[in-house]
Formats: sequence, structure tokens, C-alpha cells
Amino acid sequence: MTTSGVTTLTMTAREVIDFALGELNASPIGQELDITEVAPILRKLNVMVKGYETRGPHLWRVTEGIQLLADATPSYSLTTADPLRIIEARYRYPDGHDLPMMVMSRNQYETLPVKNSAGVPTQWYFNPQSTGQTLSIWPVPRTVTTDAIVYSYQRRFQVCQTLNDDLDIPAEWLDTVGMCLAARCLASYGVEGESATRIESTAMGLLRAAKAFDRPPFVKFMPSYRPRA
Repeated sequence: MTTSGVTTLTMTAREVIDFALGELNASPIGQELDITEVAPILRKLNVMVKGYETRGPHLWRVTEGIQLLADATPSYSLTTADPLRIIEARYRYPDGHDLPMMVMSRNQYETLPVKNSAGVPTQWYFNPQSTGQTLSIWPVPRTVTTDAIVYSYQRRFQVCQTLNDDLDIPAEWLDTVGMCLAARCLASYGVEGESATRIESTAMGLLRAAKAFDRPPFVKFMPSYRPRA
């Protein structure tokens, strides 16, 4: 038996929309999808995928970022990384050693009496806003050389601006996205009854399976067992 040896699979927005329309029996026969006709579906696709950002953790979009520190500076704008959420952070000494840091809530950071206290950074606070994200640290190093904060974050999904753009999702989510898009388009194409029920049920089942798979492994500690004397 000869196999391809290829394990990667990508789909463009055009292909995913065609997949969804096929489930609705609404795919044009012998015609290529035109952006003017499917612009509403492309918008639904982008809105749906952006909505998945809140249904993490999505291990495949956890990314590592690094913020170089400046002298006596408590806060930094993360415009380049544009993280949705920071998972953990550590202070990296000039010699390359890392010191795990503790997260602070907004209230804990805002109520710090002296935000520019000098010292080795041991805590961090992430302030996500629609117009920009800020990472604040405490205490603040007075002088730095190559000191940095290294952090793991959930990156935002990229949207499809044209039908030829690849979806910013892994291959194991393509079936889920295609069926969920079909479910979102049921009313637009007048699909009802058993067909609508089948599509909705399949979409929800695939979404549950994808979310269950996309979780970090965990270690379960069991209480020690001692046989009776």
C-alpha cells in the first residue's frame, strides 16, 4: 500500500463555504463561488471563528512572547503580539534563568500603593482592551541589560479577507467549522425538518468532540492506600 506521506490539510474560505453549501444542497453546480454572492456567508464564517476565541484554551494557538524590559518601567504595550489572554509569565534574568511570576487581578494591581517599587519582578497583570493590551509588572527593575518577561498567550484568530485565504485553524477543526457554518446558514437557505436537525446535531457533536480533544493533559493524584493491619 502506498500512502501520500502528507499529514497536513488546509482549506480556503472558498472551500469551507462550498463544503457548508454542499451540506445544505445549495452549492452551485459547475460554477465557482463568487464573492458578491457569498459575502454574507464569509461574514458568518469570520464571526463564528472569532467567537471560538472565547472557547479555549485551543492548545494550537498558545504562543510564546517576549517583552524586553526598560529601566524603571512598570507597564508595556503588547501591540505586536496582540494577545487575547496571557496564560503565564516568568521573569528572565540576564543570565538566561527564568523566575516564575504570579498573576495579579485588576483590583490587586490598581490598589498597589507604589507601582514603581524597585526590585525583581515577581507579579504581573494583563489588561486586555479592544484598542490595545498592556502588561504590567511589579516590582520594577531600576536598571536592566537583557532582562525580559517571557509569557505564554492565546493568540487571536486571523480572519479571511478573501475567499482564497486559508482558515487559521488546524486540520482537525475543519469538519467542525464546515458543519457549524452550515448550521448557521440553515435559515438563510430555508432548510428545515429532518435535514436541519441532522446538520445541527452533527455540528454540535463535532464541536463538543473538538473542544474535548483540545485540552491539556492533567495528572490526577489519588490518595495513598494503606491496607488494614
